[in-house]
Amino acid sequence: MSEQTEAGRELPPEAMGNEKWHDTTDAVWMRSSLSKEESEAVVEVATFDDGFRAVRDGKSPEKGTLFFTPAEWEAFVLGARDGEFDIPEEYLTEEERRIQRGEADTEAAWVPSPLNTPKAMEEYHRRQREEAEQKQSEGS
Repeated sequence: MSEQTEAGRELPPEAMGNEKWHDTTDAVWMRSSLSKEESEAVVEVATFDDGFRAVRDGKSPEKGTLFFTPAEWEAFVLGARDGEFDIPEEYLTEEERRIQRGEADTEAAWVPSPLNTPKAMEEYHRRQREEAEQKQSEGS
């Protein structure tokens, strides 16, 4: 007998025995505002209520998804901040070099993926409203 979700849907093969796997059907995927459609890959990240993260290529999501525990994600973020994953400059445009060095005036922000489902976008807008209400109540 195969494993099933709470909704009764059969899980995909990659979920079998994978303790990190989460259903991403209606996940809210976010990407950097600096991502460009002409890029070879666009990294997208989804956050789950239990702190797990999922990462995929927003240009080719069918290629698969990586899942991270909260501790793994924290280690990844700290490594990224330290430049551990920086792309060698010879592969970057001048603008990308300036951004990677922190010399650009460009502010990066997380924006919703255009591939999000309507249900995911409803969730995104709900979270935005909650954040705005929380900021408003903290300012009062």
